[in-house]
Amino acid sequence: MNYAQRELFLISLKQQFADIFQASKADKDNTDLRLRTQGFIHAGELLQLCCRIDVQQLMEQVHIEVFGVSIAERKPKEQVRRQQALKLGDYDYFDEPTLLRSQKV
Repeated sequence: MNYAQRELFLISLKQQFADIFQASKADKDNTDLRLRTQGFIHAGELLQLCCRIDVQQLMEQVHIEVFGVSIAERKPKEQVRRQQALKLGDYDYFDEPTLLRSQKV
């Protein structure tokens, strides 16, 4: 494995995670970004530029940089948001498919 290629891969992946999380933070659809990044990660694993642990650690790091909390800490907030939408009758929240809502977290 070439160290320079690995570093370039991880820098690019970090930017992709930042783009995904910034879009999520702005309540924008990040489906295309997520799918692109999933393919990028898969290619990186095949080329042995990264492993699953590297990806998870980097994703956690970027999530904290963007949201100020870990992924695990942010998940309960999404459940609270859902409950508030139900209470207030804010059915616009549910216009987005569940799969997409859960992947924003």
